[in-house]
Amino acid sequence: MKPWATAILRTSALGAASLLSAICASAQLSTLDDFASNISRELKPLKPRLVAVADFRPQSGGTQPQGHYFALLLSNFLEERSKKKFSVANHANFDTDLANLHLSAESLVPGPAFSSSASSVGADVLIIGTFEKRDRNYILQVTPIRVADGKVLSTRNQTFVSSPFLESLFTPFPPDIQNAARGNYRKGAGMPSCAYCPDPSYSDLARSKKIQGTCVVEVLISANGDPQQIRPLRLLGYGLDEQAFETIKKWKFRPATREDGTPVPVIVPVEVSFRLF
Repeated sequence: MKPWATAILRTSALGAASLLSAICASAQLSTLDDFASNISRELKPLKPRLVAVADFRPQSGGTQPQGHYFALLLSNFLEERSKKKFSVANHANFDTDLANLHLSAESLVPGPAFSSSASSVGADVLIIGTFEKRDRNYILQVTPIRVADGKVLSTRNQTFVSSPFLESLFTPFPPDIQNAARGNYRKGAGMPSCAYCPDPSYSDLARSKKIQGTCVVEVLISANGDPQQIRPLRLLGYGLDEQAFETIKKWKFRPATREDGTPVPVIVPVEVSFRLF
């Protein structure tokens, strides 16, 4: 654990840690794994070289962070299920490429402009999708499209039960809580520190793919030192973000303090690095 020199708390999870333990998160990942397996079987006869997944779009329009999450996980599981029959574009890099090309997920839908837009992404098959929330469920509609001729393959539907992690992606923090990373934390105030912060464990998928990297979340730490709210900022994928989320909920902090020593709530960024031996 490193000091708060940069207002970022950092911790690491090593490959020797225990396997995925959050039952709810594991079940949700298994749902998308099965879904990816079905899509992979449909794609294999096409013999694509590269498959890319665009962020899912809300059926109401616009963009929402859940769309990036669903696309990221689908990319992860397609990569696992392709069995080297085709390559799957790294989703974070694909998002960057689209931004550099000034393309959005909304521009990559079947229609007059599809060919000119999709041809520049470099993939043989582009997977697009929409989602709609109904009560505690997300209804996903996913459609692969062959880029060369714009052929639309079968649209598949999948119900994904919401979870605290998924809801945290778009739940705002209370506006009156100071944020240490956004310039509104009083100088001279004491920053929080970890009192009990065990490392999260690796997920099965991340371990099998030998994934290493860092996810970033923001944590609202109460005046009692409890993590009251967690909001992911930068996703790593492969089930690791869910692992970090579930573990941080169990952490205990020495709270932030005012200049006079009075404990106060504060929002701080936390980096969790996953490293294999």
